[in-house]
Amino acid sequence: MNVTRCSWVTQAVLIALLVGWTTNGLALGSKLHTIEYDVISAAINHGAGSDSGKIIIDDTTTSASVDIYDPAQSHEALVAELGTTATALREWSRLNNRRYTLQSNINTASAHELLSQQSRAAVFNNSDPGKNWQQFNAKFPGSTGILRISRPGIDDTAKTALIYMEFECGTQCGSGRLVNLVQRPSGNWNVVSATLLWITSPE
Repeated sequence: MNVTRCSWVTQAVLIALLVGWTTNGLALGSKLHTIEYDVISAAINHGAGSDSGKIIIDDTTTSASVDIYDPAQSHEALVAELGTTATALREWSRLNNRRYTLQSNINTASAHELLSQQSRAAVFNNSDPGKNWQQFNAKFPGSTGILRISRPGIDDTAKTALIYMEFECGTQCGSGRLVNLVQRPSGNWNVVSATLLWITSPE
């Protein structure tokens, strides 16, 4: 398995997410706000194609429990690299120091299902990762994988948002991105840019 790191941010973010995923007993936060579900829904709908099948969404947000900042790079430089605002990045970092349980408030154009931690544990219960994905495909036929998302960081104008999205699609298949959205005058949120942090592929 080859994990390609796409910028200096990647290693820190990936470690943070793995820490957040593998650490049991992390306290779950309070409920997300309506505007956060609007951002999440827009980000998912942007990335889902018409032939994506049912979207399986992990019901627990990712955790960025370590700092993504490179000491050699200024906050302003990172903001410019990601194409977001300073406040949105700061809020994203602040909110994602713990994990949150998603509610059924996500609106997607395609059918979707929230995957609980209990259901995930029941599917991914084999020591062989390949068999685990076979069990996943048998339980969710037509689905291409599991989507994991962070809590959005929204700036003080409530017009710019930053969210991390991770897609797992097999033992040697996956990627993670930070996605930048803006709210249009219509009130709709739209994706304007995305920074690929890591991607996994066969060696």
